[in-house]
Formats: sequence, C-alpha cells, structure tokens
Amino acid sequence: MRLKGKVALVMGAGSSGFGWGNGKATAVLFAREGAHVVAVDINREAVDETCSIIVGEGGRCEAVVCDATSSGDVARAVATVIHVCGRLDILQNNVGSAIMGDPVGISDEDWRRAIDLNLTLPSWHASTSFP
Repeated sequence: MRLKGKVALVMGAGSSGFGWGNGKATAVLFAREGAHVVAVDINREAVDETCSIIVGEGGRCEAVVCDATSSGDVARAVATVIHVCGRLDILQNNVGSAIMGDPVGISDEDWRRAIDLNLTLPSWHASTSFP
C-alpha cells in the first residue's frame, strides 16, 4: 500500500475504446496501492466504469467529467479534489489523442483540437496553488 493516505487526480481515467487504456489502468493501480482516486474524463460512462471497478475492489473513487482543453473545467476538477479530499498529492495527466489523416486532409478544427489537447497547458496552472 505505497499510496495509502494519498489523494490522486487522474486525468483521462476512462478508456476511449474497448479494454483498459493507460488512464484507467493508472487510476485502478493507484487505488489498489491505497490512494483515494479522483477519476477525471470527458466521457461520463467511461469514468463511471473506472470508478465502479475501484469501488468494487474496496477502494475510494470520485468521478468528475471534464474537458481537459477547457481551463475552467480543469480548475473545477482540481477544486472538486480540494473540496472533497482536502488536498491533492498526485496529479497524473493522461490525456492525449491522435487524429489520423494527411496534413492536407485534416480540418483546421481537428488540428487545433489535437494541439490543444496534447500540447497546450491550461492557463490556470500559473495562478493555482494547492494546500
């Protein structure tokens, strides 16, 4: 129980497809190691499934729906952790995506979404302090 008493926020804790992605596996592993997990994902069903696994194994988990490209959503997810758990010990950002296609065929909107999701750090990071 290496993480007993720790609070972990795992972004991308649902799986985007069949099976277990990195975020889901990390959230469950953290819980198995004793952490209270706040599982965050844009997909309600996926994050609820991850929490069900954790709670079913006797762990503690809260599900939060959040768009990782929205600074407001991310700030609300962190605020939820602080409100529910009192602190944040571990932040694991497991959000990313690939858009398939050639450079000419990808729309500007898809290109921007991929850049925002994979590279842009939300603006809240510089002004947010954690207890």
